[in-house]
Amino acid sequence: MRKKLIGLILFVSLLIVTSTAYAFTGIIIESYHLPADTVHRGDMVVSSPKVIVEGVVDGDLYVIGENVQIKGRITGDLLVFATTTIVSGEIDGDIRTLTDTLFVNGKVGGSVTNMSHVLILDRDGSIGKNLLTFTTNVDLNGKIAREANGRVDNVRITGSIGEGISLMYSRTMHIDAPAVIGGDLVYTSPQRAVISPGVTFKGEERFTLEPAEESDDGFSYIPILLGLSSLSSTLLLWLAIRFLFPAGLTCVYRQLDQRKGSIVAWGTCLVLGVPVLSLLLLITVVGIPVSITLMLTHLILTWTAKVFVGSWIGIRLAERFQWKVSPFLAELLGVVALQCLLIIPLFGWLLALPVWIAFFGALVGSVHQANKTFHA
Repeated sequence: MRKKLIGLILFVSLLIVTSTAYAFTGIIIESYHLPADTVHRGDMVVSSPKVIVEGVVDGDLYVIGENVQIKGRITGDLLVFATTTIVSGEIDGDIRTLTDTLFVNGKVGGSVTNMSHVLILDRDGSIGKNLLTFTTNVDLNGKIAREANGRVDNVRITGSIGEGISLMYSRTMHIDAPAVIGGDLVYTSPQRAVISPGVTFKGEERFTLEPAEESDDGFSYIPILLGLSSLSSTLLLWLAIRFLFPAGLTCVYRQLDQRKGSIVAWGTCLVLGVPVLSLLLLITVVGIPVSITLMLTHLILTWTAKVFVGSWIGIRLAERFQWKVSPFLAELLGVVALQCLLIIPLFGWLLALPVWIAFFGALVGSVHQANKTFHA
């Protein structure tokens, strides 16, 4: 299950393998290694089962893989979707991860936001700002400059937390010497934390009891993982369409911009009419193959709609608010944002209908325009 989730997000524009690169770069490769004497200037996206960074990434690094090892330096942020992530180098910015295991024994200048099964902050590891984690098992042996918060099943603290804990749910909490809690300890749990002698505690302990029978349900990752799996498939589809059929995207964009009235009319007819027509064709033996073909085509197009409409939304929002991002990143943000809205219960279904109508209408307009151009 966990390995199937590793393909969560793919953001690549082309295959580039160079020792030094500039601006935004996307890489898909079986195994990626940035040597220790190499500097990559600009943001970089890497999709590979094994990723080792020993050099310097002068920008943000996005990684999708199974085994990710950061031994060098990232001057920006690190965003990771992987099975195992090991950070033993330096991250000047923030870390945001969805990973089964996160091990930090390096230096993080910013904050860490993490969702995982296991999180270990080694004695030599440090976080320059805050830790926010949603994790099953947490072991904090290093230094956190500000606060550590989140929702965990089991947490053990032997390191230092500069400003304490202000919001945490934990089933069990053990604080052992030589831990230093520099502020208050505010948490909710079925049982009070076990604080060993020798712990330096500078604030107040504020404990809220949650009955054990209420906590048995625990925190479920299943809805989140299903949502991320859906997002993964959507982004893979977007990449395929973007690089195989860029002209198709452009045609749909043009129709969405220029033919708003006809889009609604044609889109509504197709979205509602095709399923009805398919059911009617099932009545006759001759019409069954046609009905099945129509239904399959309709399902494929409705699934594809969010990619075209989401990409268009991202481009137009970037233009409207004058975001200084590349078209690639603007499309990515639009697709991700729309997909996140579509997986919201009830609201997503209400939003899906206008998305389908917009796409089907734009598709009809594109076909019509292509026919006019061909006959001309």
